Amino acid sequence: MSHLLSHLLLQMEINMISKLKKGFSLLEVVISLLIISITFVAYSQLIEQNLKSQELKKSFINDSDNRINILTIYTIDPQIDNSEIAEIYDIRDVSEATITKYQKFDEIRIDFSINNQTTYITVLK
Repeated sequence: MSHLLSHLLLQMEINMISKLKKGFSLLEVVISLLIISITFVAYSQLIEQNLKSQELKKSFINDSDNRINILTIYTIDPQIDNSEIAEIYDIRDVSEATITKYQKFDEIRIDFSINNQTTYITVLK
């Protein structure tokens, strides 16, 4: 019985070695290449989305900084002239428009353009 079992194990071992020497079938190679290509495409799209997200983040931060800077100037000196603001921050097309008035306060919308982006802030004077 043990002789038969050892002979069977030897035969199985020989079959496995012959299969390993034979190599992979064409179908196995094609499927593995398909899996690799799908993984590569998914990874590329992930990197592309990350880069777009970083650009949007940078744009948002710059826009926010510009608004805060101009708001700070108007807070310090509400009567500041638009030409002075344009000189300080290299801003084009600074304009003011009164939205509402209440007693001695004016709600003013200030439009300005930086790097071909028009932005506005609202200030109480």
